[in-house]
Amino acid sequence: MDNINQPIKIEAFFEFQKFQQFFHLLHFKFYRNDEGRIVNRSDLVFFTGFSLDIWFFGVNLFDIFWSMHRGVTSSQNLPVLSISVYYAIRGILLYTKRHEIIDFINVMDREFPRDLPTQRHLQVAEIYEQLKKRKGYVGLFAFVALGGFSIAPIIFYILAYEDRNAPILLDQQLLGGWLPYNIRQIHLLYPFVWIYDVYAMLVGVTFFTTFDTLFIAFQTLLRMHLNGLRRQIEQLNAVDSENPVDEKRFYAYISGLIRRHQEINVLCDKFNDLFKLAIFLSDLVGATSICFHLYLMSEASDKLMIAKFLGPTMALVAFTFECCLRGSQLEEASAGLNEALYNHSWYHGSKKYRKVMLICIKYSQCTRKLTAYGLVEVNMIHFTDIMQLSYRLFTFLKSRQ
Repeated sequence: MDNINQPIKIEAFFEFQKFQQFFHLLHFKFYRNDEGRIVNRSDLVFFTGFSLDIWFFGVNLFDIFWSMHRGVTSSQNLPVLSISVYYAIRGILLYTKRHEIIDFINVMDREFPRDLPTQRHLQVAEIYEQLKKRKGYVGLFAFVALGGFSIAPIIFYILAYEDRNAPILLDQQLLGGWLPYNIRQIHLLYPFVWIYDVYAMLVGVTFFTTFDTLFIAFQTLLRMHLNGLRRQIEQLNAVDSENPVDEKRFYAYISGLIRRHQEINVLCDKFNDLFKLAIFLSDLVGATSICFHLYLMSEASDKLMIAKFLGPTMALVAFTFECCLRGSQLEEASAGLNEALYNHSWYHGSKKYRKVMLICIKYSQCTRKLTAYGLVEVNMIHFTDIMQLSYRLFTFLKSRQ
């Protein structure tokens, strides 16, 4: 924006949600050391959340296997467990790749423009404002959805309470699952169990929002660089290659653009390596979780129950859609370089220039895509496949009744 008179720092693109800051659940808290390198000082918070995740899933897996061994029904809330796995996968893989993420942020920092004219050329201010607005929408949705999801079990508990000998049903618990000494069935401990569930839920949700912030910020910065390079290509004048006076300077500029294209492609490959496993696993789990929630909504007669499961379902669909949309946007930005070169009047240039441009056109045809080990391409077609898989699982469950 024209009224921006101070350069934006790259750290501004990695600002996490307000509720993460309020509950001190920041997995990455960036600052620059004496050498100017970005480092993280929230390793303890990250490790604590990671350990709580291991405990939560450890006790619930124990309950599942122990129930199978005894031949009794487990105390698991499968829809909640499935969405918890969805959150945990992204958080655990973030923890295992935390050092690679810091290294990649520093690589992106070296590529990030620091002077105001270059930032205006790359439209950094406009892109940052769009990212900031999106973060506000996500934070508002999280506040409303998490608040409603947390309060609903208490309402069910109050409405259905009979006496201290009555069982506490899954609908009256936030997460469900197993705790030692049958704690979940002790009415006097219900508030403490609810607080435990709320904290466990916040740990999982903040894992997800951390992943979301990093993924969206990296993708936005890569698109910014690709679109900036495309605009530079569109501004090329092939006739300049015929001028023998400026020929050396002209081809030095062309060489800089080619090197820049190669560097951005390397960044896209590193970005894909960071997130491909998390996206692949969480998309499969997300399809299963959407199926479970659809099944419960179709079976529920209480409007409050339907509303309880509608929020997580819409969140899963929305974030899956955006992840696939971001993959499509990155692919389109990469393909835009080929389009800019192809539409460029390179045939009006010198023979040497035409040869260089033909090589560039051939190289730019290898567009960079967000993939999961080459098995799937994360784009809008992939989103359709996930929704179809969820519906097939849903119809399968309904047919087994």
